[in-house]
Amino acid sequence: MKHFAIFAVSSFAIFSFVDCKSSETQITNKQALYDRCMETFQDQLKCKDFLSKSEEDLKSESEKKKEQRKNLTAEGLSGLKIREEMKDTLVSKNKIFVLSYLGEPEKKIQSGDRDYWVYTRPISRYSPDHDPDEEVTVVLRRGQVDRVNVIKASTTQDDGFSFRNLLKQKEEKKLESETSPNQETKENIIDKYKIR
Repeated sequence: MKHFAIFAVSSFAIFSFVDCKSSETQITNKQALYDRCMETFQDQLKCKDFLSKSEEDLKSESEKKKEQRKNLTAEGLSGLKIREEMKDTLVSKNKIFVLSYLGEPEKKIQSGDRDYWVYTRPISRYSPDHDPDEEVTVVLRRGQVDRVNVIKASTTQDDGFSFRNLLKQKEEKKLESETSPNQETKENIIDKYKIR
């Protein structure tokens, strides 16, 4: 009976802690944040100060990236690495070299024997006259760089061969031929050479 009482009390304690949920809510609107602050503190000065400090936290990740790219100076742009050179340099290097070459990543993900280091700040670009890449992911396997994945800037054009570009060119040619005013239709050609 004594063991049953201990079991009942301990299971009650465990279940009561499991059901605890955070009452923290994510507020993405400035006015709602200010209203919530005024409701809690009733101090206008504190709320304005709090709002100015939390303005950076209210920005979405894409807004932060855009602002970061916009604030790049000419010196910062010249310091960006060329994508192919960066990939060639990093392959088969160790973690210490990657940290000294690119710096600390914004996100580290570990999955099995692989580590994924994600850099969202501007690090590389295709060539000196292109925009910085959106994201660089360094894939490490057992402490060595296995490969480097790059998400290109949305303004960067693909220079190489791709089936998407080939299909796009075919569709453009087809549309040109269909909308060309000098192009004679099949029926007009048949009518023109019909023997009468």
